[in-house]
Amino acid sequence: MNVKKQLRKALSILLLGTVMGSFTSCEETAVVNEFANWKVRNAEFIDSIAAVAEANADGKWLRILSFKLNETDIDGDSIEYDTEDYIYCHIEAEGTGTESPVFSDTVLVNYRGRLIPTLSYPEGKVFDESYKGALNPAVNVPTKFSVGGVVVGWSTALQRMKAGDIWRVYIPAELGYGSRKQTDIPAYSALIFDMNLVNLYHIGTPVPKQ
Repeated sequence: MNVKKQLRKALSILLLGTVMGSFTSCEETAVVNEFANWKVRNAEFIDSIAAVAEANADGKWLRILSFKLNETDIDGDSIEYDTEDYIYCHIEAEGTGTESPVFSDTVLVNYRGRLIPTLSYPEGKVFDESYKGALNPAVNVPTKFSVGGVVVGWSTALQRMKAGDIWRVYIPAELGYGSRKQTDIPAYSALIFDMNLVNLYHIGTPVPKQ
């Protein structure tokens, strides 16, 4: 190989490395921007949902205080709490069940969990789900949970749902994983869940195999 060919080859390699480096830099920047000010953005998102829930234009919104907190003090007076002490639920469909699970119960649930909307994921990135495509309780195989074995926001919602209910639940980071990062969930993430309570089983009652 002559000198000119060697120079051209070296130049090509150098340029390729520069271009690839630029692509990597852009990708890294996109990732950083996607989650920039994540804690603040998630708090603001929950504030916006809280406002919609309070307006309750369609009559299908519920604001539910964390099950760990008391509505009143020892004198019976109402206690004021912050936005992040509540979950916000939109009732998508009502079931035919007549009772709600308690903390010690086991439940069967169809669910899909998402992060808040971003540019790359306008509907919110899915981080976990028990079914694919559209929810169809008639064919989807639910997942078994202990009501007391999930994050506070989930436990709070489940203890107000009835069998057959389908809710979209908005959980502030404080009632989710808080400052803890999970595999696909950044720290300080608000969580959005589509939840379908299929059935509930009191302690001591056998749960059918799925």
